[in-house]
Amino acid sequence: MAEPRKPTFMTGLSLLFPITLSVMAALFVAPIAPKIAEAYGPTGRFTPDQLQSYIGWIITAPALCVALFSIPAGALGDWIGRRRLLIWAMALYVVVGVMPFFLNDLSHILWSRIAVGMVEAMLMTLSTTLIGDFFKGEARNRWLSAQTGVASTFAIFAILIAGVVGAKDWHNVFLLYLLPAVFLVLVLLFTWEPEETEHLHDHTLAVEGKWSDLPWGVMSVICLITLFGAVMFYTVQIKLPDALKDLGVILPDGSYDSARGGLMTAVASVFVPVGTVCFWFFSPRLSLKGMFVMEFALLGLGFLLMSVITDPWTFTFAAGLDQIGAGMLLPTLLTCAVGQLPFAVRGRGTGLWTATFSLGQFACNNAAVPFIMKYTGGILPTLGVLGWLCIGAGLLALIAPLRTPRPVAA
Repeated sequence: MAEPRKPTFMTGLSLLFPITLSVMAALFVAPIAPKIAEAYGPTGRFTPDQLQSYIGWIITAPALCVALFSIPAGALGDWIGRRRLLIWAMALYVVVGVMPFFLNDLSHILWSRIAVGMVEAMLMTLSTTLIGDFFKGEARNRWLSAQTGVASTFAIFAILIAGVVGAKDWHNVFLLYLLPAVFLVLVLLFTWEPEETEHLHDHTLAVEGKWSDLPWGVMSVICLITLFGAVMFYTVQIKLPDALKDLGVILPDGSYDSARGGLMTAVASVFVPVGTVCFWFFSPRLSLKGMFVMEFALLGLGFLLMSVITDPWTFTFAAGLDQIGAGMLLPTLLTCAVGQLPFAVRGRGTGLWTATFSLGQFACNNAAVPFIMKYTGGILPTLGVLGWLCIGAGLLALIAPLRTPRPVAA
């Protein structure tokens, strides 16, 4: 029998790059939103509310599509081959991503963005699943947790690049979707269909790939915590400009100082990869209970400090403390989820986790934070409420009978 192929560093790296494409979907477009409004506002085809609604959906539709289509994407990967589907998805992503460069009708652009979200669901689910297929143990945990840090780091550059490229013509930003073609070449060179070796493990032979083979009990708990954690993570990512404006990060005319606020947001985001490094250090040394207590404590303390601090830069570093907690919590949840999924249903289980995480992003901006703000009256006191919720989650983790889910060998 031929010796099975061994994954290399380039195998892991090539599967990290598709995760960055999820960042592109929103952050390449958000910086040019004012320019789109300027281009279509004078035409008189839309009322101001209609125009803002269109632009809002152009930015957020991909995230909603990820939440809706990640589970079907995982199931399709389980059935026809994860690498095969990932390759086709990456090629299609280039096509639908570049499409708005050639379009001028906002409704057509919105449909292309929905297509981007559907393909993005495949990219995120399948690349994560393949990392779980190729790597085991601590190597698997490191590559999975690296997703959070890499995506957050790429987000900083995405905002800066999009602002520069779209300065002259907002259409030019969509040419950046040609970049994934390079990532596709890496996937072709350094990965293979993992089913060649996975079924050598005896315990996988008993798993037929039915939906009932998913560990629904454990996954339900993990996904519930993931939904909560995603809302906390994206509150800082999405609502930080609103908080900074309330703290006086404004121009002389009273409008938000996007340059200074953007710098502060970027500084806060840098702490997410710091959280990933902390996860690498602490996860082999602490129990799952210990990890959750530390992570929710950092999230809660960060939010509580943000709710009372009045200096913008001190506020930014409090947000950074919060983001260290988020940078630890998300890989903890992801490694727990993927680590105990049998090979035959790993795509579906990963899709379930990805869908939950993306639903948290959508719920943060459209349900959870607006609901709390309705009662608190502003974003700063809302951060305090979120802080106490995180402290409560940490106390619950402290007394709950938590144990690390038993990982499968494959």
